[in-house]
Amino acid sequence: MARFLLLNSLIFISNICWVLPALSATTLADFSTGYLLNSPLSVAFFAGIVVSLSLVAIARSYFAINRILLALLGACGLGVLAAVGDGALYLLVFVLLVNIWQSDRIGQGRHIVICALCAVAATLLTVSHFWWHSSSIYVVFALLPIFISELFIDTPHRHDSAPIEPNNVANTDILGLPDRAGIREAFNEYRAREAGTAMLVMVRLEGFQQVNFHLGREFGDLLLAQSANRMKQHLQSHDVMPIVMGNDIERLAHLGGLHFVFVCSLAHQQHLHEHLCAEIIESTLKPFNVGNCIIEVSARASYVNCDEELGQFDDLLTCVFLALDSSPDNTIAPYQQKMQIDRLEQQARLAELAHIDFKNELELYFQPVVRNGDGDIEYVELLLRWQHPKQGILAASKFIEDIRIAGLALPLAQYVIERAAEIALALRVEGIQMPLGINLFGPEMLHEEFIEFVDRILVEHQLMPSDIIIECPSQMFTTLDQQGVAMVARLRTMGVRLCVDGFGESPLLLAKLPKLEVDYVKLGRSLTTPNQNQGNFKAVVRGIVEMQNVQECKVICEGVESQEQLQFAQNLDAFAAQGYLFTRPLSSIGMISWLKQWRWEHPVEDKPSTFDTN
Repeated sequence: MARFLLLNSLIFISNICWVLPALSATTLADFSTGYLLNSPLSVAFFAGIVVSLSLVAIARSYFAINRILLALLGACGLGVLAAVGDGALYLLVFVLLVNIWQSDRIGQGRHIVICALCAVAATLLTVSHFWWHSSSIYVVFALLPIFISELFIDTPHRHDSAPIEPNNVANTDILGLPDRAGIREAFNEYRAREAGTAMLVMVRLEGFQQVNFHLGREFGDLLLAQSANRMKQHLQSHDVMPIVMGNDIERLAHLGGLHFVFVCSLAHQQHLHEHLCAEIIESTLKPFNVGNCIIEVSARASYVNCDEELGQFDDLLTCVFLALDSSPDNTIAPYQQKMQIDRLEQQARLAELAHIDFKNELELYFQPVVRNGDGDIEYVELLLRWQHPKQGILAASKFIEDIRIAGLALPLAQYVIERAAEIALALRVEGIQMPLGINLFGPEMLHEEFIEFVDRILVEHQLMPSDIIIECPSQMFTTLDQQGVAMVARLRTMGVRLCVDGFGESPLLLAKLPKLEVDYVKLGRSLTTPNQNQGNFKAVVRGIVEMQNVQECKVICEGVESQEQLQFAQNLDAFAAQGYLFTRPLSSIGMISWLKQWRWEHPVEDKPSTFDTN
């Protein structure tokens, strides 16, 4: 501001020094505005102003292209003042138009308006010069606002007096995009200038592992570059943070691997970040042509408000990473502060799991599966519970992922199998022949070591393979590879019965219905709850049940909590039901007493008894 006041003062003094001599050398008859403007002294004075302002504007400009354009504007202005010809006027208007394009490219909003107005004024004054023979010196006046406005444009310099060095330019990576350090510096400078609401958005590409494995890393890099180009096409808005790279402006940064980041302001569009995420994800889903191969990949995105975590860039990156990892089923995952609390709780659980005592802290509860035909118990499912010292009894769904992260999945599966065999042996001693269902939660059942362990436990406890029913989540069957299919077939060959848990809740699973070779299928809770659109809903669920009946697979409706739901399951011709209507999960310590009480209260006529009286 002080420099601008000094500049105004110099111009004012120069005007006085110019006007007074001009008036003293001019008679009253010769005095006119046209004469003053076209006098040699006036031309020299305006030439000095153009040179001075252009030099100051060039020194203040950050971009190399802007400096070239300002130099051309100054040269054109001097050419007009020197009356070198009409070509200077045409060149001046052309350079003004190029200046508008450059201002729009780098997103300088106010400067665009000034350049546009100056270009219009210069064009009109040029037309006036050719049609009405007005003085061409008026055209030079249109340049002065551009030079002056350059003094007020915020530049990404760290200090106003700092020279432009190579290390002021954003760092780049192999894709030619800014890297983590480059966007961090641009972000800090951007937030210092723009304090409004903004979102930091991360995009994670998926599906590259198979490309790198089958086609090679060079094809993967080419596919990554094509994906980045598609994303860049959707980030042309001026509300997306610019990142300076020499003479170019980028709006997308590459963090490395499959992660990309950009920042967008919400000053003009409240949901711009969501709109851009949706566009990028949709464009990524379109097939790529790489090396004459048609390749499909996918993308997920997360975002966080730039005011979170005190606006620290690295902490914001942690937030978007956390949002992606905490919401694996969401295509677009907004960050929530609860995720930080959940992560801290998970870290605490992982520390406790490092010293967990399976025998003293883990317990098996049970819940029966009741046949719809005669009301007898088909089998009893064993449910894992953790007697947490601080949080009380935790269901397996609360900590099973932590078990996997801690590397305890296989030891835990072996512990559950052994405990189930002990319970089955205890039931046999009491004269109760009752199969036990064990939920193994996923891929740990497909290890060779685990299957050999199951075989050994059955022999040691003198159990029949049919005494054990292994339940596993439906998602596991949607991603079975050839080895997994072989392991499942081996379990069935041993005589161990299999059950798919949560069936029908994943759309991908429905496409694999005919390929599943299991003994039981549990319909997910969402399918066993009667829907308001009863006719269509019931027809869809009935179709699923009938298809499984054709496959000689017994269908179990889980989550049954009312007589209405039980009636719904029976009308579907489902084989059995399970839920709170019969009993809530109970400790296995009282299992024998509960089973005897159930049998006494629900006698089964003309059916083989599950109790052997000695």
